[in-house]
Amino acid sequence: MADFQLVESQHVLQTEVFEVRRERAEHPSGAALDRHVTVNAPATVILPLNEVGELLLVRQFRLPVRTKLWELPAGRCDPGEEEVETARRELIEETGLRAKRWTRLLDFVTAPGFSSERMIAFLAEDLTAGEAEPEPYELIETRWVNREDALAMIRHGEIRDAKTITTILYCQTFVFQTAR
Repeated sequence: MADFQLVESQHVLQTEVFEVRRERAEHPSGAALDRHVTVNAPATVILPLNEVGELLLVRQFRLPVRTKLWELPAGRCDPGEEEVETARRELIEETGLRAKRWTRLLDFVTAPGFSSERMIAFLAEDLTAGEAEPEPYELIETRWVNREDALAMIRHGEIRDAKTITTILYCQTFVFQTAR
């Protein structure tokens, strides 16, 4: 069966974080899609897990939603940077932690209706504490929580960030149930 084909892609806006493009795709049936699309670099999300099974959350102010959110550490890949290297860098920047063991968990898209952004989730284990190296605007709080408390925070709306919810529920369903 034939699929949509991209027939037009025009640059609209470039920011320090993403590009906006006006795109059109057409289907052999005559159907057409016209969208403004944000083009983003891939990003990583990290679930740091300590030796007693607690995971580390970070809390920081998120301007688009005008509030502080509890999240897992995360960040965008720099050009040419391997995804696991981004995860290592972001974990150090936001928490000071270093991990000896990294497991790639899943690769998902965040908002495919208007964005190309991919998130790659990693489990970080065998952790060593160190000094955080946050960006000047990152005023980050950290909190270790057990898995049951993390699930309760999701259930009660204390964790609202989609990448964090996705990664925690993925681990609870597919990783923690089978490996621990």
